[in-house]
Amino acid sequence: MRNVQQRAQTGTLRAERGVNANGRPQWLIPLSSLDATLQDKYLKQHRPTEPPPAPKAEAKPLDTYSEAEREEIAHWRRVVAEWQEYRSQPGASKTQVDEQYILLYNLQHPGAELSMDILYRKWRAVREDNLDGLIDKRGKWRKGRSSIDETVWQVFLSFWLDEAGHKIRKCYEYTKSWVRNEYPDLYSTIPSYATFTRHLQTDVPLPVKVLGREGKKAFDDRCAPYIRRVYDNMASNDWWVADNHTFDVISQRADGTRHRLYLTAFFDARSGIFTGCHITDAPCSQATLIALRKGILQYGIPDNIYVDNGREFLTHDIGGLGHRAKKPKDGKEIYAPPPVFERLGIKMTNAIVRNAKTKIIERRFLDIKDHMSRLFATYTGGNVVEKPECLKHILKDDGSIPTDETMTQAVTELLEYYFNRQPYGGAVVADRGKPRMQVYNEHLQRKRVASTNDLALMLMRSSRPQKVGKRGVHLDIAGQRIDYWTPEMLYALQGQQVYYRYDPDNLSEVRLYDLQDRYLMTVPADNTAVLTYGASQDEVKEAIGKVRRMERVTKEALEYSTLPMIGKQTALNLVLQQAHINREAQIIPDAEPKILDVQRAADNTEPLLKAVGADDLSRMVRNAEQRAQTKGKEEDGYDL
Repeated sequence: MRNVQQRAQTGTLRAERGVNANGRPQWLIPLSSLDATLQDKYLKQHRPTEPPPAPKAEAKPLDTYSEAEREEIAHWRRVVAEWQEYRSQPGASKTQVDEQYILLYNLQHPGAELSMDILYRKWRAVREDNLDGLIDKRGKWRKGRSSIDETVWQVFLSFWLDEAGHKIRKCYEYTKSWVRNEYPDLYSTIPSYATFTRHLQTDVPLPVKVLGREGKKAFDDRCAPYIRRVYDNMASNDWWVADNHTFDVISQRADGTRHRLYLTAFFDARSGIFTGCHITDAPCSQATLIALRKGILQYGIPDNIYVDNGREFLTHDIGGLGHRAKKPKDGKEIYAPPPVFERLGIKMTNAIVRNAKTKIIERRFLDIKDHMSRLFATYTGGNVVEKPECLKHILKDDGSIPTDETMTQAVTELLEYYFNRQPYGGAVVADRGKPRMQVYNEHLQRKRVASTNDLALMLMRSSRPQKVGKRGVHLDIAGQRIDYWTPEMLYALQGQQVYYRYDPDNLSEVRLYDLQDRYLMTVPADNTAVLTYGASQDEVKEAIGKVRRMERVTKEALEYSTLPMIGKQTALNLVLQQAHINREAQIIPDAEPKILDVQRAADNTEPLLKAVGADDLSRMVRNAEQRAQTKGKEEDGYDL
């Protein structure tokens, strides 16, 4: 080092004097002043280390590309393979062969512009398994990007994602006004109205649109995941679903007035058959009991019933009040007689309010609308849009309007022998294609039945607790009051709390029970009240939803139920004929439940107050008279 310093000071070695980082003098020797050997040695010692090679990008899976992109990748792989095979000719010039192949390719693919550079790039992409290099990305680099500023976009969505349902054009105007006032610097960056419309279609997910503009109810019904019901382990009669349906058909009463009838129906969830149905002027609790009775008589007693929260189900003497029950103000619980469902051993479950997913019977009602109501000439449609244009002309012809009796007969027959025989299409794949009635029979494990007398007791309506007054107990119906009492009843029960059960089809008597649900006696109606009631019997029957039972098929119903040999065949005739065929064929084997469970009414057939009879009452009256006579003689001075 001393030698070098001396040479630098004397000038024999070209160097420059400088100062180091510590302020001390130093000599800087240019690398060019050294001979070539020393320069190479220095460069080797001080050569910077090369950075490690970048890791090779992992190839994307083929299924991450679109179908068109996969076809493009396959195309270039074929082209490269053909080119390599073409240029493998022995003794030929590679350059000349490549030019010939490019010329041949462009001739075979008009509009394509294959060049040497493109061909070699595709060859390199094939060797490196770079699938991105085999697809044309022109115009795709902006995909997923937006020219709308994020703040502006959020302002626009704040207006658009509102249940008020503002139009896009108005939201665009609101956004411009708000940005001009709050963020004037961004106002010039707001793109066109078409840009916002396009991004609404591509960038806003459907669930967000539904929740923001239509609310949570619409989101739950249309977008939210649902709990799938499992039907594989369900047996027939495990669950019946009940609801009411308004026919989209205008029919005619006996007096000529026109209206639309209602269907109260019970539906077996496992098989999809209609079990109990009743057609009425208006849904009511009595219509529910009539439909239930019909279903039980034919198919047995279900274990569970799934209903909505309507008054026709949540009635104190049918299913109980459920969530409608109110707590007494004084805190004392009022005795509630056991409702019909409880007496039958049926557990009632109520649907969640405003939950469209739980009402599976409504899908069957849609089938009734599409495959039954449309068969009638007076089909009205479900709304104004569906209303047939020819309906107004048909209603001018009274002969084209079906009567209530005709429609009731046709609907009853179609439900039993047409809809219940249609192929099953439910959730259980193994049963699909079988007639619904066959599915019901095959999965009926246990059938609960009851005798006619027991069933009549179980289905009786109940009153609320009443105090026995001077005229016994009473039933208020259709503006009329019917009193039920006897001298024996007044003697034994006057002033006590009781309740009674009654048959709406026979109001001549009621069955009295105490508040421990023990049967006391049967009490007839007061004669005067019966005479008064008899004058308005039709009014009472209409009020409680009683519908006359048909004893024979009328000529008009027969015309709807048969196909004329010659003439125009209507859709209704064809469907009814199929129902007739199903009824006569009996190709579905009968149900053979493993267990036949006989249900009996939990009711004492023997009245609790049977000792209080006419003979006992006469004896007590005579004893009272003798005591009165004895007391009178003593007061007159007689010595007995």
